[in-house]
Amino acid sequence: MFSLNKRILGQALDLSPVPTAIVDLKANPQLVVYVNQAFEAASGFDAGELLEHPWEEMLTGHQGEPEDAEFTVRIACHSRLGADEQLVLDMLPLYEKPGTPRFWVGTEQQFSESRLQEHDQERDALRAVLRDARMHLRRMDGRDSATGLLNRRTFEDMLQRDWVMARREKRSLGLIILQVDGFDGYREVYGRHAADSCLRKIAHAITGSLRRGGDLTARFSDDQFVVLVGETDPERAARLASNIGEKVRGLSIHHPRSPVDRYVTVSFGVSTVVPTASTSIDHLLEIAAEALAELPSTKEPGVTA
Repeated sequence: MFSLNKRILGQALDLSPVPTAIVDLKANPQLVVYVNQAFEAASGFDAGELLEHPWEEMLTGHQGEPEDAEFTVRIACHSRLGADEQLVLDMLPLYEKPGTPRFWVGTEQQFSESRLQEHDQERDALRAVLRDARMHLRRMDGRDSATGLLNRRTFEDMLQRDWVMARREKRSLGLIILQVDGFDGYREVYGRHAADSCLRKIAHAITGSLRRGGDLTARFSDDQFVVLVGETDPERAARLASNIGEKVRGLSIHHPRSPVDRYVTVSFGVSTVVPTASTSIDHLLEIAAEALAELPSTKEPGVTA
């Protein structure tokens, strides 16, 4: 019998109109490990705010341990985007093997078919308004609408600030430009929603690789991300870039049109400099961009020039 690849199932969940979340029961505390786009729209939260977040902190009041194989919880929503105050989820267990559940999957509580039909158009219109409002607020907040990372303009403003401080204190700055290999081909195959989901997963892999509070990351262009790290040297910056590349490859996001691999990968260029009167921010960016541009098209994924 035909068996669906787990990545295909993941894409199907991302495209589902029903808000869905998955909770890891083995983590202590229990953590949110997946939410789809419909959950983001209904809750008012971004995936980046929810993933790896303690599950119980999202619940309204103490829920206690479920006595049955199926139970209901209420999630406190984020009011900033006009979402409902609460999201009601029906929770069901997922098993890796018979016995104790390994995950809980929560889907928004559904109503009668007649009530669903009555509110379908109103709900779709509301979600469209919320989606547009989120994008507008993110632009105002200096955030990229698809990934929740800093946008380019905000990043460049913060880079200017860090450049001045590093020059005054004679500290080095490292910059990494990461480009998603063959991203246009990925979007052509899977569409815009799946492409945005892919970018969010990459963004999460990048932010999860940063260890210092002062490190910055942003979406730099359609298929590029940028990372700024302080007080680093070329070897450490290149090692961080390589670690990010491995994490992205480890996501195992299938990419049938990738020029370098069967999965989504990133290429990167790295530059480091101690700011002086004779150097500029443009110089830092140009070195990383040139290193990225000089990579051969048939390179191994994640290798810097």
